[in-house]
Amino acid sequence: MATSKSLIQHKETNCYQKLKQAITQTHKYVSDLPESLQDFPKDSLAYCLKDNNNEEYYLLSTKIVRALMESAKKLEEDKYLFKLEQEIYKSMPIDFDDVWCIALKEIKNYKKDPKKIIQNIKKRYPYLFVNFDLNNSMNNIRI
Repeated sequence: MATSKSLIQHKETNCYQKLKQAITQTHKYVSDLPESLQDFPKDSLAYCLKDNNNEEYYLLSTKIVRALMESAKKLEEDKYLFKLEQEIYKSMPIDFDDVWCIALKEIKNYKKDPKKIIQNIKKRYPYLFVNFDLNNSMNNIRI
C-alpha cells in the first residue's frame, strides 16, 4: 500500500521584491570601478546581481541589448549568404558574379532556402551554369 507524502509548501514570492532585495544587498558590497572602466560610458555597463540562492541576474542597458540584437541579425544574414554562396559553387556557374547578382535579387523578392533559389535560377538562366549532361550527348553520337 502506498503511503502519502507531505506536500512541499511553496511561498509566493514577488519578483520585484527579490530584485529590490538583491539590489540593496549589492549596495553594501559596491566598490569603485577599476581604472580601465572609468572612461567606459556608464549606460554601457552590465551589472551582475546574485540573490540568496546564489542565482545570477544580469541588468543590461537598452543600448547593449540593441547592439546584441543587431549583431545577431548580422550573423544570421552572413550565415544565410554563406549558404547561398555554397549552393552557387555546388552548381558550377560559368560566371559566379552574374549568378550572385541574380540570387541577391531573388532574395529581395522572397526569402527561400538557398538551394531552391539556385535551382530556380538554374531553370530560368541555364546558360549561366556548366552542364555535364552526358546521357544526351552520348545519344547524339553515332558510330
